[in-house]
Amino acid sequence: MTFIFNIEAVYPVMRAVYPYEPVIPIIFITICGTVCSFSRNNLKRGIKIFLIAMAVTLVTYIAIPSQVIVWGILHFLGFSLIICPLIQKPLKKINCKTGALISIFLFILFYNVPKGYIGILPYPNIKLPSVLYESYFMSFLGFPSQNFESSDYFPIIPHIFLFIFGMLAGEFISSHKLPDFMYGKNVPPLDFIGKHALIIYIVHQPLIIGMIYIFTLASSN
Repeated sequence: MTFIFNIEAVYPVMRAVYPYEPVIPIIFITICGTVCSFSRNNLKRGIKIFLIAMAVTLVTYIAIPSQVIVWGILHFLGFSLIICPLIQKPLKKINCKTGALISIFLFILFYNVPKGYIGILPYPNIKLPSVLYESYFMSFLGFPSQNFESSDYFPIIPHIFLFIFGMLAGEFISSHKLPDFMYGKNVPPLDFIGKHALIIYIVHQPLIIGMIYIFTLASSN
């Protein structure tokens, strides 16, 4: 409504919720990492999601070039799931609680790498060498170049540490160390949504955009 359709009436709402926006992808990425422990084929899931992400890039490049998504949340999740089998076995050798704490610390420490520095506020930060931000392809890793643009941007650093935190949380959950009442109970509506989450995620955005487009057309007449 703000960036695509420039509806000024929702600007105050956007500014009000903007500080809380990081909470959503943090939960999203953590859950994705967690369910890796319960998946039989993370590589297959990762390839599927990454191909869908590339389709999103193509569609946004053609339909909304000003809001093209080059490396968004789906690109990152697809990549993470593809490399998941490579890091899953080494992680099993690490204490879940210790590994989880280290992962969260690294996520916070490297959170501002895309902005050019590392550190934890209010302590002094370390500025990273500018040479890291000269290559376009380093943008995917977390070092965006000046000519890199993506309306949805989730680089590998620092988000891979959040994904690993989720994986470790999944290992802890699957070891049945939580209270018994947290296992073996399903909520049918949520179970259905969980099984069809990818389809729902893909459909909801064009559906909402289409509805807003129709609304703006009707309002202008």
